[in-house]
Amino acid sequence: MIMNELIGAASSHVRHRLWVISDLQQAFPERATWCMTRAVADFLEMDMPVEAICYLGDSVEGGNIDFLNQMAKMQAEELGKISAPIYYAIGNHDFDYFHCEKRAHPDENVKMRIPLMDYMRSHPQWHFQKRMTDMYYTVDMGDYALCILTDHADPEGRWHTSHGLIRGDEAAYPYSEADYRSISEHIGALGKPVLTFSHYSFPGGNREAPLLGRMLPLPENVRMHFYGHAHVGDAYWAGKDCHRKIAAVDHQPIMQMNVASLENYRGSAIRSAFVEWYDTDEIGVLFRNHTLRIWDDYIVTRKGDGVRAPEDMHPEVQ
Repeated sequence: MIMNELIGAASSHVRHRLWVISDLQQAFPERATWCMTRAVADFLEMDMPVEAICYLGDSVEGGNIDFLNQMAKMQAEELGKISAPIYYAIGNHDFDYFHCEKRAHPDENVKMRIPLMDYMRSHPQWHFQKRMTDMYYTVDMGDYALCILTDHADPEGRWHTSHGLIRGDEAAYPYSEADYRSISEHIGALGKPVLTFSHYSFPGGNREAPLLGRMLPLPENVRMHFYGHAHVGDAYWAGKDCHRKIAAVDHQPIMQMNVASLENYRGSAIRSAFVEWYDTDEIGVLFRNHTLRIWDDYIVTRKGDGVRAPEDMHPEVQ
């Protein structure tokens, strides 16, 4: 396949590489195990070391605490075979247990609990926001940085975010539009290129998150955004764009990539993406189909939108 040749030819130029996964999202441990073990086995066979794994939420589904703990244990073991830190963004299905408890105890004050975070506290490979209420966290990777935009919640259970909206007591939500703009300002002040990650897309992508729209326009040092949530091939939820992996952030020359999903029950394949940053300052995104163990797509982008040089612009009409 010509993609194999192109990826192989670029390999000597790789300066940094990340693996981006999202939406394992199975309610039954045997299904989750099937998808995760196939993806990890394929990863290891490719012999493409990464600096980090960015996991964009919905690693589990459902409210059965025994199943949730089994799936967390399995994922810790499988991803533990890879020597790289895991940076996690909470997604909407990570709140399933909380919703089930609320339904089971409607007259009680049910506090927020995210079982995956509870389980992974004893696994130093896994990283989350410091506080459940935090909207984001950044990771310094040397000559670039990661910004993880995550769902967040009140520990008392009064509110949480999902699908890019505020759920529960909206009046108790502590962040304003100015707080979202301050995230963009913080990113711009990092003084280095930044890759952003979230369970959701910015406006312009599939199943976009209204709350993330408050951050626009993004600062110029954002090179690319990665998201999950819209399982490729899932027409029921992703609609007419269910096969779209590549889009732009509205009104900006910033590409955003849909990496979902790491399952082939709702999605059409077990999918993930590799991100390669080349010594030419170009970025390659390699979309992997773990079901077939092949590359589905490969795109290489450079910074900017190709604006013409001033001497090539049309003269103004006098």
